[in-house]
Amino acid sequence: MIFERIKPWLVRISLFVFMIILVWGCGRVPRVDESPMPFSRLPFVRILLDDASRQHRFISGGGQMAIDCYKGDDRYSYYSRQSVIVKSEGRKLALFTGSGTTLDYDIDRIVISPRGKNQVLGYDKKQYRGLFELTSISGQIKLVNIVYMEDYLLGVVPLEIGPTPDSMVESVKAQAVAARTYAMSHLDQYGVEAGYDLKADIIDQVYGGLSVEIKKFRNAIMATKGQVAVYNDEMIDAYYHSTCGGTTDDIEDVWDKDPRPYLKMISDGDACGISKYHSWEESFTADQLVLRLEQYLSRERGNDIRVGRLIDIRIPNRTPGGRTAAVTFETTNGRYTFNKEKVRWVIGRTDNSEGILRSANFTLDIRKNNQGEIEKVVFRGRGYGHGVGMCQMGAKGLAAEGITYDSILSLYYQGTEIKSLY
Repeated sequence: MIFERIKPWLVRISLFVFMIILVWGCGRVPRVDESPMPFSRLPFVRILLDDASRQHRFISGGGQMAIDCYKGDDRYSYYSRQSVIVKSEGRKLALFTGSGTTLDYDIDRIVISPRGKNQVLGYDKKQYRGLFELTSISGQIKLVNIVYMEDYLLGVVPLEIGPTPDSMVESVKAQAVAARTYAMSHLDQYGVEAGYDLKADIIDQVYGGLSVEIKKFRNAIMATKGQVAVYNDEMIDAYYHSTCGGTTDDIEDVWDKDPRPYLKMISDGDACGISKYHSWEESFTADQLVLRLEQYLSRERGNDIRVGRLIDIRIPNRTPGGRTAAVTFETTNGRYTFNKEKVRWVIGRTDNSEGILRSANFTLDIRKNNQGEIEKVVFRGRGYGHGVGMCQMGAKGLAAEGITYDSILSLYYQGTEIKSLY
């Protein structure tokens, strides 16, 4: 009798506590087969944000977030307004409250999605649109942002083209089309097992999420929504770079890649003359160059290399766009030739120990002492970047002259046209 009187109160209290946990904390909901899988708007792209950390803290940008935990064929869902922590435990994941209380463990995969009007998620003080997908490999979390293509571009275009005045907005549109084309043409480039399409750095395109978005860029991006550059109805390899220095180059002359009919040497009339890198200088002593040669060759060959004293530097041939097709360093211990872009990694820069030479378009001013020995070498160059495809600063210069984004793209990507995919 006592149990029967108490039971209704226990039920009510349990339900009340459960609702508080569900709304304000983290509530666990068993798998319901009819419930839809989390998804992002189409078309979406998967961006690798990090694969070297053992844990991350996640927050909702407003409202709740749903945390779906997958264990084999089972799925368990948690809803939270507060932060949660995900840790890697070997090849599995574990889920904790923000204060460190264990919520779940032995998880194969976690998908975190926003709920409510503000469709934003954050991790480690960074905010992103779309969803987060987490898996664990050898003790590190592989964190992937699954995001609508246009939202992805909002976090790419400002970083790739940099600050741009309103008078050059057509260059922002050109950048949006180029970046969208690059992304769409590189889906699944790392294979199905990788679980992502692009990396969030210069290996693919630099992506910064919500924090780098700019309103006027949003308008320019949306003005080109769904547009890509095509050649013979196929999306192009939309390579681009900062500053061409007046001429771009054929792709096969810069990299060991097959020719592309739309990636050819063109002159843009020095439209990129507005760039501070249109022309530049780098000076090195002979000893500095010897050290850089030895460091590069030792890393490349896997053993300690000593080249001796620097005797001469020659440029035997150049590309149609004026870049060095090969550079030969003659030393007392041998002759070393670097083809195409490789010399940029060999020489580097004086103002940045990890930076590469701004471009391969340079001339040499070799200065010798009275004994005929090299004391100093001045590299006088033009441009910044590889020189293939669209010149971003050139696009800005052309936009300032009233050239529209479609004409800018057709100049740098010869024979192409713009097509709307969605």
